[in-house]
Amino acid sequence: MTANASPVTIREFQATDADGLRSLWTEVGFRLIGDDDAGLARFADRNPGLFLVAEHDGRIVGSTMGAWDGRRGWLYHVAVTHERRRSGLASDLVRRVEDGLAALGCARVLVLVEESNGDALAFWQSRGYEPRSTRQLAKAL
Repeated sequence: MTANASPVTIREFQATDADGLRSLWTEVGFRLIGDDDAGLARFADRNPGLFLVAEHDGRIVGSTMGAWDGRRGWLYHVAVTHERRRSGLASDLVRRVEDGLAALGCARVLVLVEESNGDALAFWQSRGYEPRSTRQLAKAL
């Protein structure tokens, strides 16, 4: 049986997942800002049922973090290991969080994607997300 054919469990984040998530996110090239243990726990507490991990044989192989501010939903850190890409895992993770957001009354979901990440842009557009002409600004506090 190939690695991609093995069963994957999707479940809510647990505090013991933090190191595995940071490893996954480093592997896929995410910048780790606010992803320390306390930050992850705070995010999970504020967004119950919307912070999901995919696990295979004790290893984190996928993630998505959903948040709702009462007006719009947000998706963060949607990631899948390189060997699990194009298996439908990322789409499954996103669908589950979209369903959770919709159940809360969320009518619109936003995601931040680096303009230079063509694969990510193609993924999101294939899921019905449309590019916007807005500009992201940030300030460290």
